Amino acid sequence: MAVFDRTLVIGVLVLCAVFCLACAADSTNDADSSFDADVMEGRTFGHHFLKRISFAMIPAAFVVGVITTLLSALTVVSMKGLGVGVILLVLTISQVIARSFPAPLPPPVPVAYSAPAPAPIPLVYKDW
Repeated sequence: MAVFDRTLVIGVLVLCAVFCLACAADSTNDADSSFDADVMEGRTFGHHFLKRISFAMIPAAFVVGVITTLLSALTVVSMKGLGVGVILLVLTISQVIARSFPAPLPPPVPVAYSAPAPAPIPLVYKDW
């Protein structure tokens, strides 16, 4: 993202430099130049070009902002999906590893033999 921002800033600076040079060339109307004395305004970077570019700058900036926002949202959603996928992968690998090693059984607990309890003695009630 920093490379994109740096590229965008450099592009804007170059565009501003071109505009400044075009304005400076437009303000100096030298009819005595050695190129063509009949042409007062350059064909490429003249007043009409600056007007067209100034009309195109706002929609271009809007489009760049919208694209940046959409790419940011797409990156967040992708990272979320990647995170869930990595978690599921780690759980699956740990389950495979856990099933591959047999768990040691605990030693059997010795059970002592206990005789059955004696039968209960019936209660006999005497009449006093």
